[in-house]
Amino acid sequence: MTRTRKAPVAGRLPQILLATALLGAFAATSAAAAEVVPPGAGLTATLGDVNVSVYYQPAAAGYETVVTAGTDAPGGVVRFVSTLAPGQEAVVAVPRGTGQPALELRLLRVGDRLELQRPVS
Repeated sequence: MTRTRKAPVAGRLPQILLATALLGAFAATSAAAAEVVPPGAGLTATLGDVNVSVYYQPAAAGYETVVTAGTDAPGGVVRFVSTLAPGQEAVVAVPRGTGQPALELRLLRVGDRLELQRPVS
């Protein structure tokens, strides 16, 4: 019976450090993409050629969330209104070219706050 000898931990240290760095970068990217939307004041974002503004007001049924998106073209504005309870989310997606994923802006109701996740790409 042959025994395979495992490399000592010190020999695997570069691999361990690389894996840790990659996981840390992924976590930092995810965390950096979320922002808290202040009630009444809102936030703005740009998704490709589309400008987006987001604000909300607390209401009896939940947070009444208003998303306005548009381009510089005349009549190129749309408004989306939703009421989010804790744990619910809404997604605004702007399509891109063939074969490319849409740019997505996510609104998440987390307890007593509304979070905005901007696209990472």
